[in-house]
Amino acid sequence: MAIPSEAGPENPQENQTEAERRRFRRIATRIEGRIVFAGVDAECLIHEMSATGAIVETSPLPAIGADVALEVPGVGFARGRAMRHDGSTVSIDLDTPPARRDRLNDRLILAAFRNPPLADE
Repeated sequence: MAIPSEAGPENPQENQTEAERRRFRRIATRIEGRIVFAGVDAECLIHEMSATGAIVETSPLPAIGADVALEVPGVGFARGRAMRHDGSTVSIDLDTPPARRDRLNDRLILAAFRNPPLADE
């Protein structure tokens, strides 16, 4: 009788994506930054961010699938795509090169200490 294996997903890329998500957990913060998309340059409030994603409050919201650039003071610039809306926030998948992810994550942790989220968030 065969013993069931504890193998992960059949698609190795899916397994790698899950590992990336766990490694770069979003950090709660309240950083005032800038977002640029489709000719719009607006102030924004970054509620959560990791090396691979962010939740950003802004007006107007970028269209789903729109390319965006995010400026995060004390952290740097990031490019990505708007993935979904929730009220006045947009979830962004960031295209951070693997070689820059650890450094970006370290800078983000320091920025989060300087700009903690409000107690009711």
